[in-house]
Amino acid sequence: MAKYLLLFVLALPVYSAVLREYVLNLTSSYQAPNGFYREMFLINNQHPGPLIEADEGDTISAAVFNNLQVPITIHFHGIRQQGTPWMDGTPGVSQRPIFPGESFTYTFTTEGQYGSYWYHAHMRSYYQDGIKGPVYIRPAPDTLRPYDVVTEGNATATGILKALEVNPTPLYVMDWTKLPTDAIYQKTINYGVDPACILGYLVNGKGRVTCHSNETITAAGARRLATFHAITGVQSRFDSLGCLDISALYGNPGIDHAALEAPGFSAPCQVTNTDREIFYVNGSDWMMFNVINMGGEFGTYMSIDGHDIWVLQVDGTFIRPLKVKQMYAGLGSRYIVAVPTQKNNGVFAIRFACTTMAQVTEQIAWLSYNMPTTVPPEDHQVMLDVYQDIGGNLLSSQMPTFIDTAAAPYDARVKPPQGPAQRTIHFTLNRTGMVEFSIMDSGARMLPDMQLMTPSLWAQDLHGTNIVEAGIKIGDVVDLIIDNRYIISHPMHLHGHTFWVISESNTSFGYPSVEAAIAGGSSTLNLENPPYRDTYTAPSRGHVVFRYIADNAGAWLFNCNVNVHLMGGMGAVILEDREQIIPRIPESVIDF
Repeated sequence: MAKYLLLFVLALPVYSAVLREYVLNLTSSYQAPNGFYREMFLINNQHPGPLIEADEGDTISAAVFNNLQVPITIHFHGIRQQGTPWMDGTPGVSQRPIFPGESFTYTFTTEGQYGSYWYHAHMRSYYQDGIKGPVYIRPAPDTLRPYDVVTEGNATATGILKALEVNPTPLYVMDWTKLPTDAIYQKTINYGVDPACILGYLVNGKGRVTCHSNETITAAGARRLATFHAITGVQSRFDSLGCLDISALYGNPGIDHAALEAPGFSAPCQVTNTDREIFYVNGSDWMMFNVINMGGEFGTYMSIDGHDIWVLQVDGTFIRPLKVKQMYAGLGSRYIVAVPTQKNNGVFAIRFACTTMAQVTEQIAWLSYNMPTTVPPEDHQVMLDVYQDIGGNLLSSQMPTFIDTAAAPYDARVKPPQGPAQRTIHFTLNRTGMVEFSIMDSGARMLPDMQLMTPSLWAQDLHGTNIVEAGIKIGDVVDLIIDNRYIISHPMHLHGHTFWVISESNTSFGYPSVEAAIAGGSSTLNLENPPYRDTYTAPSRGHVVFRYIADNAGAWLFNCNVNVHLMGGMGAVILEDREQIIPRIPESVIDF
């Protein structure tokens, strides 16, 4: 097994572009990270997988050895793959799967990108079973940083933040299910209903199950119950794990929860005593965290009892820093945050709470000033300086919270092109069947068997009704108008690009183009300082408009990051000057 250990990077000068080589060995195991045993997947015998790190401009080479019993690809989420679309790791789009016993090496440059990213399986839902890990790219010296804003020009504090950015503390949250995802998907198809709830969150692969009283869960979920009643006319309930009975959404009040093995409904909540993650302050006045939502189901609200959170970076872009008590972390998104740690003693809860209607659940990690490093803390009821409840509800309306719309880039030059776009594409997000979802106006779905077909990047006969051929050429400005018809929000990820979110509201867009919206005096447009993202949530029964520059020829997936939605068909392939890239695809990619 020694040859599969993570390789060390070459010892070359800092900020001189180097080749960073890694080996990722995929295996299966039977473990209980939150106290309940199940089959799970590991990378280099760990979960989540090892950190892949580089300096901006380096080349990363990651050799993947598939020793699982299922096919796999690895997608480097947020990495644009500039000029290497065949390294995007999307089965049926940019490559064929890596079958059991095979290996494949991903090689790409980090030129023009910095910050937090992550890698994960893109075959079926296997990343929820454990195939995921972080990528961190240290920014170049000339990158504009907002640290002086945070420290009010204090040179010592600014120096601390600059030192911390070399290796920010990992803080990865992920939802965890009772069953492997193949079993969940099979039950979803067989019973025609999504077992929407999770067994809980993990933080850096650790967590425990805590059972709350029905009164506590109901109080924290009061708004969810009211929303569900307004939509369905049905008075619903939460189970002992905080899972909402969503039977009315499917017109089937007789859902067999035991057959679905839905956690909570099929068995009462059971407390576990597994380790929680602990972070030690160790005398520093500041900590910097790399927060990544590696889940496949839910967004999360994060807060740290008794501490402010400065949000510095979102999806690989420094933003105008915001000081908040609570931070929303969407599925697939990444956040670099700084936390002032000038307290003298104490143990404080880092809280992650589910954001969506389906479940009231919370996971806790610990921030410790003086706890012995060899003794895990006992769970205890914290009575002071708590900012959110187990449902993510702020305990005071005066507490500032971070929302995605506020994430304007710090560098004012990162601004969207003005005026009309050369190409406008309209998408409609909707549930088209019991467990079927679509992104296309026509209602056409991306079928799961597409993952085994000849990749769209080089296929002679393009397959599927989810291929978008809009005549996009290099240099075009492209607008994606996305209307969400369904009651559930959808975190949307565009491969190969970063986009500006130039419009968002809880209503449909109502215009055929951005140009028409400008002429019509739309109040939702923001072409001055919009967020700059690669993953962004389309609100329930609302809209978003993404604008990007077509500067990366290829075939790029545009998909919902909720795994069961993507598995149910919520994805499309956008072709961008594909003819330009086909002659450049290496034979080793096509024939491996």
